[in-house]
Amino acid sequence: MPQPLGRGPALRSRCARYDGPSPAASTRRVGAFVVALAALFASSGPRTADAAPPRPPAFVIDGDPNSLDTIRNTPFGWLLGPLTQGYLFLVDDRGRLVPDRALRVPTLPNGLIARDLRTITYEIRTGRWSDGAPFDARDVAFTVAALRNPRTSVPDTSAVAPIASVEVPRPDRLVVHLKRPFAPFVASFLTLGANDPFAILPRHVAAAYASLDRSSLDDHPIGLGPFRLARWARGERLEFERNPYAWRRARSANVVVEIRPAAQTRLVEALAHQLDAVPLTGLQIDAARGLATVAATTNIVDYLQMNVRRPALADARVRRALAAAIDRRRLAATVYRAALVPTDGVQYDPAFTATRALPRFDTAAAASVLRPLHLSLDLAIAGDWRRSADAAVQIVDDLRRAGVTVAIRSFSEATFWGAKDAGGILEGGRYDLALTSWSPALDPDRSYLFGCAATPPGGGNSMGWCSRAYDRDEAAGASTYDPSRRAAAYRAAGNVLVDDVPVIPLGLERSVYAVSPRLSGFRPNPLGRDFWNAWEWSVR
Repeated sequence: MPQPLGRGPALRSRCARYDGPSPAASTRRVGAFVVALAALFASSGPRTADAAPPRPPAFVIDGDPNSLDTIRNTPFGWLLGPLTQGYLFLVDDRGRLVPDRALRVPTLPNGLIARDLRTITYEIRTGRWSDGAPFDARDVAFTVAALRNPRTSVPDTSAVAPIASVEVPRPDRLVVHLKRPFAPFVASFLTLGANDPFAILPRHVAAAYASLDRSSLDDHPIGLGPFRLARWARGERLEFERNPYAWRRARSANVVVEIRPAAQTRLVEALAHQLDAVPLTGLQIDAARGLATVAATTNIVDYLQMNVRRPALADARVRRALAAAIDRRRLAATVYRAALVPTDGVQYDPAFTATRALPRFDTAAAASVLRPLHLSLDLAIAGDWRRSADAAVQIVDDLRRAGVTVAIRSFSEATFWGAKDAGGILEGGRYDLALTSWSPALDPDRSYLFGCAATPPGGGNSMGWCSRAYDRDEAAGASTYDPSRRAAAYRAAGNVLVDDVPVIPLGLERSVYAVSPRLSGFRPNPLGRDFWNAWEWSVR
């Protein structure tokens, strides 16, 4: 684990860098540097014959996955999942559920949700796994059991918690019986719209393991997606080939995902057109202005969360004063650039957005509450994830002006977001403040993150916050399938969050990609799960 930054030279050196040249000057230098490197990179490559086929679409991630089995707590695995895996439903670029292995979205009007509101029928698209083995509804039922297996360290069991039982009356039908009416279930059960998007598991492979904490699926995934893994050069790239058994034939015969930890390297290769879609953050967005870009505002919320179990943070007045001390709009403009849209709430859809607002930025008002308290806090960050180090410096400076002393502690991403029993910082409550984000489910239900019962590992509430009013409003939204009643309930729940401030929302993440002109079909979705339509990708 990296050494904490603390208050010593490491923090001072970060402050010195932050107070150096202006962002505009830095942008000009970064831009000139990467353009020059890109020109050199492009001109030094081998010449190919005019008749040579185009190289396959090339994408990039910034780290080596620890597993490609989506049942594991593996963000890279979840990002890459749609390449090789199958789900009941995907989520398109307009935020809609679209069929994958289920033929129709269950609703009351189409009869797939029964009148008792607890029985849901799925029409399953049967077929074959990527190794040729047959696929049917029994694999979906097996996946439910696997997610409930106590021997497997499943990071999120909320998607199957509402299930009382499942049955498979025939190979192309799955019937789910819920414990109670629960409207968020359809969008969260084995879909790309879930809090943690688990894919359907191959029963003929996974059933051989008592636990899926380690299995052949980690590095030899068997799936239902448009591609299958052909080669994995650890730390370098993953190469995928068209899955001949997929129900949708991929337009490209192959896809390559390069592993490039350094953001500067990714940008240089984008400028040299050696990568076809590269995510951009911060000053890179300015430096890449000569490139075509694709952007989508997501429902992923970046926020500063507070450990309300700490006596210093137990009072909502203190938390509101901390919110007033931070210039969130300046933070979005100077650190995140165009990759963050300031928000006061945690909902993307305007229908569910809170009607109340956080305290406006006001250092004097914040200081009147905070300065007499002589608070000394720590701020945990995940290395330089989404420019966390730069954002932390600005947050610390804002809080200092309001009379709060804050020490930055930096951890590896694995430790920061790790499981509680493995020493995870958030889940273990080993922090005062933490700079993090949440990628919510498609459904507006947020009880998994803020509910009183949502403590890790059964949920994401690592703040220790509990509000009976919030739980009441969330329960009201989950118990009805009526859109207007759901919207009113979630607006009320959002207002409770704004008033009590267990987290300070900084903004909705914006996915910004530099995209090669030869690539077509790349359409990011509002959940940041941007490989959802990999079968449509093609190059010329």
